[in-house]
Amino acid sequence: MVLIHPQAFSSSRTNMLFSLTVSAILFTGVLSATISSSPAQTFRGVGGSGAWWPYDLYNFPEATRANLSNLLFTDSGLGLSSFRYNVGAGGVNVSNPVRAPQTFFVSTGTYDWTRDPQGRYFLQAAATRGVPLLTAFANSAPPSMTAGGASCNSDFKSGQGTAYGTYLTDVISHFRDSGINITLVSPMNEPDSSFGPSPCGQEGMSVPASSRAEVINGLYSALTTKGLQNTVGILADESSQLAYGTSHYSTWLPSVVSKVKAIVHHTYDFPSDATYRSYIQTVNSAYPGKETWMSEVCCSGGQANGTGRGWAQGYDPTITNALVFSGLVLQAFNVAQEPHYDFWTLVSSQLGCSPTSSSTCATTANSNGWNDGVIYYDPSYATNKNYNLYVKKQFWTYKHFGNFIKPGSQRFVITGSDATNNTLAVRSADSTTWTIIAMNPDSSSKTLSLTFPLSVTASEGHRTSASEDFVSLSTSTLTKSGNTYSIPLSATSLTSWRFK
Repeated sequence: MVLIHPQAFSSSRTNMLFSLTVSAILFTGVLSATISSSPAQTFRGVGGSGAWWPYDLYNFPEATRANLSNLLFTDSGLGLSSFRYNVGAGGVNVSNPVRAPQTFFVSTGTYDWTRDPQGRYFLQAAATRGVPLLTAFANSAPPSMTAGGASCNSDFKSGQGTAYGTYLTDVISHFRDSGINITLVSPMNEPDSSFGPSPCGQEGMSVPASSRAEVINGLYSALTTKGLQNTVGILADESSQLAYGTSHYSTWLPSVVSKVKAIVHHTYDFPSDATYRSYIQTVNSAYPGKETWMSEVCCSGGQANGTGRGWAQGYDPTITNALVFSGLVLQAFNVAQEPHYDFWTLVSSQLGCSPTSSSTCATTANSNGWNDGVIYYDPSYATNKNYNLYVKKQFWTYKHFGNFIKPGSQRFVITGSDATNNTLAVRSADSTTWTIIAMNPDSSSKTLSLTFPLSVTASEGHRTSASEDFVSLSTSTLTKSGNTYSIPLSATSLTSWRFK
């Protein structure tokens, strides 16, 4: 855990963090594997969501807001290549204002573009810093387009597909005209739930499977009217669990599959590898050539090797929980062979304790908070004026993926008797750089003997462990024989090496 003060994340701070001394390590196991010569998939992006923290963070000093934007959107921080902007529905019947962003919708064809300054600020920050994939996603349609006239605990109103599609397209067009190039849109989020009862804890809208094609058709038609059908891709349907998706796809997807860019899901079922593979096989068989993306997950406990993971309350800032979530990223990329991954809220107030009352609050696990962010802030900031940001270990592990897996880069399968899903081989989009991201969840150190398909030279390395936060590693710690490198992997750590 690192405490980031409002103006502390400067280049000098970064250099200090990256130049920590690396101690000598004794290695107790050797693993041998080989990188294949053909790519398995092309990556689209790594990112997370802008719900719902902008409501609070917008109230922080400008220096802190800029610092947070750099932490999220530049390579000195996470280097995210994907950001999901939450298009609000106005919060009708939502009890928590943080989770109820304003809606631009006033009436049909009439909008108030001054609304949601909080979300717009960080969307602009992402665009200004060059985040290439910007998604507009909605938890609910405007209340007039829901059966209950509310922003939660209601169903999408049948017959409103055209109106809803027009609204979302007008929002996207407005931002694009302002230089914010949204290229993806998701019109429903976990449509298997309305997030009731009222008053609700957040916005949400149930979309019956029989209505989902109407939503897609209305949106695609509106995008076509604006000439954006080939520029802005539709993502659907963001079911909360894999089984919820496959149980409904056949009802709505066949008639609109050509209008959907990717079949997008969440993994709140925390599937086993076998279950995830089965899902992918089912989708590929029914809808060949259509990509699946993982767009939301959070809130798991468990061990570093993935045992015991599943939906649970609790805040854990340690390397153990950081590797739990690293394992989920590796599962999506290596096991499911998906090209895109988004974490949930990125920034959270759910520490479960008061950082002004306890100096160890942010660095100690507790059962009251939630593992729903990688950066945290004081929920009582408005009264105690504590504007510090608390960066937990998961920030540093996620940085390995955000910094080194960029759109257009490609994954290469690693084979051999010792190959595991804990190691990822990535070649840059311009084919000049290889990155190896290797997780060792075990309590003993190991050495990975990895053979490349061509001759390469190590250029830089970084490691995150219980005592290290993305520290720089010396290439002298590696040994090379022909096209094979011996790569040390510390106990309970995530290591990245780059090769030219």
